[in-house]
Amino acid sequence: MLFIVLLSLLSFTALLPAAHSLPQHTSSTSKRGSAHQIRAFLFAHNIIREAHNATDLTWSIELAEKAGEWADGCKFERTEGVLRELPYGELHVAATGIFPISTAISQFAKDAIEYNPAEPTYNHWTQIVWKSTTQVGCARSHCSNLLGRRTGLATYYVCLYDPAGNVIGQALDNVQVSWL
Repeated sequence: MLFIVLLSLLSFTALLPAAHSLPQHTSSTSKRGSAHQIRAFLFAHNIIREAHNATDLTWSIELAEKAGEWADGCKFERTEGVLRELPYGELHVAATGIFPISTAISQFAKDAIEYNPAEPTYNHWTQIVWKSTTQVGCARSHCSNLLGRRTGLATYYVCLYDPAGNVIGQALDNVQVSWL
């Protein structure tokens, strides 16, 4: 049985002091990902972006390494901007059971049904299709009991975006819906 949890993290645009420490690494992962994983992350994002006239994202090794640092800490919470000095967008999702990259990214895309261009909302999907965002870096870790006591092993994905999307007041210029 697949148990999926989305952490509602849109964009982090405020800067915090760099003194905030990162969580301890408790799980091993390749921060940059294999070539196959990178292609899977980019494909899953770009197929969604293409449907909404946003250009393809490119892979950022820096963002992937930062995402890996956070994912390895196995803390299912937002980063509060501690991973770099410049603002970035971030999305997190975790699930138990078989949870491939394509399924993880499709969980973010499900937020599309909540979007109303007349009253723009900012969610996981809008970060993915945000036109001014050009780069993404993602990482995956396997964490025990990430989703609660006795939930077992979960696959945890963290994706970081640059420039950050979901900037209040810029939705009409950056989010094009295909259903209008």
